[in-house]
Amino acid sequence: MRWRQVFAAATVAALVLAARPHAGAQARTWTVIAGGLTQDGSVWSNAFHPRVVDVTVGDVVEWQFAGFHNVAFAGGGQLPPLVVEEGKAMYLNPEVAFPVGAAEYDGQGYRNSGVPPEDPRAWPRFRYRLRFPKPGTYVYSCIVHGPAMSGVVRVHPQGTRLPRDPAAVLQQGLQEQRATLRAGERALARLRPELPASGHVRVVMVGDAKGGYSLMRFTRSPLVVRRGTTVTWEVQDPFEIHTVTFVGREKVPAFVIPQPQPSGPPKLLLNPRVAAPTPQKTYAGGGYANSGILVPLGAPGPRSYSLRFTRSGTYTYWCPIHALVGMKGVVVVR
Repeated sequence: MRWRQVFAAATVAALVLAARPHAGAQARTWTVIAGGLTQDGSVWSNAFHPRVVDVTVGDVVEWQFAGFHNVAFAGGGQLPPLVVEEGKAMYLNPEVAFPVGAAEYDGQGYRNSGVPPEDPRAWPRFRYRLRFPKPGTYVYSCIVHGPAMSGVVRVHPQGTRLPRDPAAVLQQGLQEQRATLRAGERALARLRPELPASGHVRVVMVGDAKGGYSLMRFTRSPLVVRRGTTVTWEVQDPFEIHTVTFVGREKVPAFVIPQPQPSGPPKLLLNPRVAAPTPQKTYAGGGYANSGILVPLGAPGPRSYSLRFTRSGTYTYWCPIHALVGMKGVVVVR
């Protein structure tokens, strides 16, 4: 994918918007960047840039998306869950996946941006705008990535002298985004499989709440093991869900399957072939083996998955959730 073009389009659009003139007490538009990613998709920012933005009454904040995120204000209530169940099926919650609420926010009522398309090439075109008519401090979150990804809009009375203008705030956000991605790249350079015991290897899926990044790679190079080795994959990331999915000769399955409805938006089924684990504990190649969803730090559910490799060969595996940004690994069994 052309990550350079994705970033260029997002940055140019943001700079043009921030440079629009304003006069006196005229309402202004402030830009916050939701996320970010490196050109090869190996590192994601799971943060809002800047995390805190100061505006005045009547101003508009526009979130520009550089990742698969949403912007949600609880409005004094509880944020809805990301996933809802219907019988044995799991769906993305439409209260998260699609926009909810009016285009202004005064601290009352749920507001939600919805999520962008899965294809990263569409992210720079995805926008969310809210006008703020009342002074206050308003906290918002990305439900997709949990409370560790949150931001704040501080709304001041009209006439308040703010420390930065919209163009300077945008530059601050871009600088924060670059710093976050650089921190993730340094973490990726240190990424190594762990050897906790003879015949065992541990592969850690890494993220950092303070740093605001997640690594979208299992390993930096093929994992070479001896036949009979057990490999355990473990999520050590506060933001992301993952799977470990060996597909054999099959195509990588889609994670979300849209189900058209007679009216309104589609239902978004989480593909049970991806979401649910397969039962085998060993792998000899050629078949489908899957961890099911492995959850982030602090969330209820499984965070690790193990397979013992019983036949020599080279085996490619994927995280179908993040396949579009190239999250795959290779195990070489000798």
